[in-house]
Amino acid sequence: MRFARYDRIVEHYPTMWPLLVPGYVPILTAMHDIVKVRAGKPERLLDLGCGPGSATAAVAPACHADGTVTLVDGSKAMVTAGARLLGDHVADTVVGDFTDDATADAIFIGGAYDLALSSFALHHITDAAKRGVVGGLARSLRPGGMLLVGEEVASDRPAGWDMVERVRARVIHEHLEAGHISREFWELETSLPAEDRLPFLPCRIDDLTSAMAHAGLAVSCPLVVFGSALLVGLKS
Repeated sequence: MRFARYDRIVEHYPTMWPLLVPGYVPILTAMHDIVKVRAGKPERLLDLGCGPGSATAAVAPACHADGTVTLVDGSKAMVTAGARLLGDHVADTVVGDFTDDATADAIFIGGAYDLALSSFALHHITDAAKRGVVGGLARSLRPGGMLLVGEEVASDRPAGWDMVERVRARVIHEHLEAGHISREFWELETSLPAEDRLPFLPCRIDDLTSAMAHAGLAVSCPLVVFGSALLVGLKS
């Protein structure tokens, strides 16, 4: 995959992405709430498709004070931003496509993590690749560990993706009209060369749930917000 899009918008991502995706902030907030009620505080984290470290930063107050995270992203600029945000709590950084065997082998280490996060990172890959990545994430968890997946999801009609697109278009238009979305960011997004546009491949909630269950996780979906969902998987 090509990650030039995310290299271009790294400085804008934390403030602009919540204005494009209505479920972004609710899902990161729910991730924190879920981690907070767990019996033990996670110490070893994996953030897959970490972006600028937003998901790890969201759950960090509920994690062990000495906890560390491995950051993984195809965009070097995003990994650098995440490492800068999280500082001494970063155990390792991996720049690479996590669907490639070499990158997957480096990060999906059996029983390595208490908590694995994947926030809005899987919708660029095929359903078959999603299943492979979810399997790797599950293998990398310790017994009792937890996987939190915040993801774009497709819905069946009649109240399906067409409705979600209309809602999102209205939200984005209102933010543009109000000046909340910066001109610089919008020009970067709308001028992106075709060859750098990643595919948009959301899957159904039940397909993602099935993939997590087949990977050996107990699964629930506690939150769905206009085309985005949070799924929770627990490893026995």
